[in-house]
Amino acid sequence: MDAKLLRVRATLPVCQQPEDIAILPDSSKAFVACSGSSQVASIALASSQGDSGPTSDRVLALLDVGRTPVSLALKPDGGELIVCDFDSDSISIIETGHDEVGSSALMGQHPAHAVVTLDNSRLYASNFGSNSVAVYDIDMGRRIDTVAVGSRPDGLALSQDQKYLLVLDTQAGDVTVIQRRTARKLEPTEYSLLTMIPVGVQPNGIVVKAFMMSGPGKK
Repeated sequence: MDAKLLRVRATLPVCQQPEDIAILPDSSKAFVACSGSSQVASIALASSQGDSGPTSDRVLALLDVGRTPVSLALKPDGGELIVCDFDSDSISIIETGHDEVGSSALMGQHPAHAVVTLDNSRLYASNFGSNSVAVYDIDMGRRIDTVAVGSRPDGLALSQDQKYLLVLDTQAGDVTVIQRRTARKLEPTEYSLLTMIPVGVQPNGIVVKAFMMSGPGKK
């Protein structure tokens, strides 16, 4: 889709049952989760800068991941792409520069969505089938914690200060708020369930709005 001209610029055959899409920060590549073929398609995007990139959109590679990849989470620096493999109970990590699947890790039953912190250090994955959120340390390359949440967690969002993780519980009809804090003697765990907020029947999406203040009353 050409956002400037508001028209379709290319149609590409990629793989079976394409779902979620992630685009690198420099708009050089797009990745598509293909739940029907257990693959992720890497697509080179046409450049508008002349010789600095391809002149047409094209499929670069089909990368084998776990079963039923349903969603993608890109690290803010664009270096790695995290794939939620719903029916493998795992995530796959793709190195975006070389189009290689670098590693995988077990998360919990049916990971549905994931989100990465702004400092590229932590990954949170909602385990739709086990009513929990897995915490994965990207630098250490392993899961470090699991936090129980409401029924059928799906969408995730981080607060602007990265201290609160909001988890959309689709069957329970609420949002679980998880707080990240500095571990102390009386509170040895880094994560705790702060509250659960009722939001309505079968919520299916969540975002965080950032507020900016200006003028004499700015704090």
